[in-house]
Amino acid sequence: MPLTTQERVSSLAMFPAIGVLDRAECERLLKRNMVGRLAFALHDHVGIVPVHYVYDEGWIYGRTEPGGKLVPILRNRRVAFEIDEHEGMFSWQSVVVQGALYLINPENGGEDEKTYANALRLLRRVLPSTLANADPVPFRNQIFRIQVSEISGRSASLGGKRIAQRADPMRDDAARPEADALLRAMVIGALAHAIPASSSRIRVDAFDGVVLLSGLAETREERSLIEGEVLRVENVKAVVQQLATAFPLHDQPEPADIARAAVRALECVDANVASHIKVVVDNDWLRVEGSVESDEQRDQVTRCLRTVKGVRGVIDRIHIAGPSA
Repeated sequence: MPLTTQERVSSLAMFPAIGVLDRAECERLLKRNMVGRLAFALHDHVGIVPVHYVYDEGWIYGRTEPGGKLVPILRNRRVAFEIDEHEGMFSWQSVVVQGALYLINPENGGEDEKTYANALRLLRRVLPSTLANADPVPFRNQIFRIQVSEISGRSASLGGKRIAQRADPMRDDAARPEADALLRAMVIGALAHAIPASSSRIRVDAFDGVVLLSGLAETREERSLIEGEVLRVENVKAVVQQLATAFPLHDQPEPADIARAAVRALECVDANVASHIKVVVDNDWLRVEGSVESDEQRDQVTRCLRTVKGVRGVIDRIHIAGPSA
């Protein structure tokens, strides 16, 4: 039955109360839902997709299609995951999880095989035919899990006190939304005309005369061609070039890619020496911390790390703790 005028006025007189959910409340919310949103980022591009999931003992289990979004996710693993329940504008609960995403491969055997069996058992609570003959989405055959490193929740309900309006609202006087939208359309049009095949692979953003390019170029040559076409567009003042090339994919390594490569590079030194070394990726530089017994060991460590691709150089902060000190 529709609300009367008096009931509508009464409901509008009630103000929202915003609350914080504790971990137990967040976990209960996660357990009783089965669809959430998975968010991830690569360079300056942020993606978000809906996924089915199951929450169990500090892990979120889900399934997806191999490739696609998993390619950028596995370059740094860090993701956010969100679910919510809502009955109205000021009647809702929401949970946000931060953590690392891992693929589960049963072919590795051992613990991975046990983890896969457990994940499959949990996912079949939501869809009993998961990865069976009657599975309605058999192409989603890649099972993953997200470690719940951070969890937070918020809620809203009517019955709170009115909060006075702030006297100093934020200003954004430099913003020119219409001009930004026009510039973006001009760049997209120029690329569609010059390189038609790029339209499905290239993402364009624009603000204040700055154009950000992200996505995938087939080759280095196409990457340069795209950049040149954008620079020829009127009103483009600067270009932020963040296009990855398909061959190879890791032309533009993420900091996590560099860190993993540094760890592999340290395999060329004695394991006892490497165990005392830590590496920090700092704005595309490798900073080396730790201690060794001699100058020879320090030189060996820095020499191996200089082979890592995609870094500007190595900053040596190794301490000599042996007799030569």
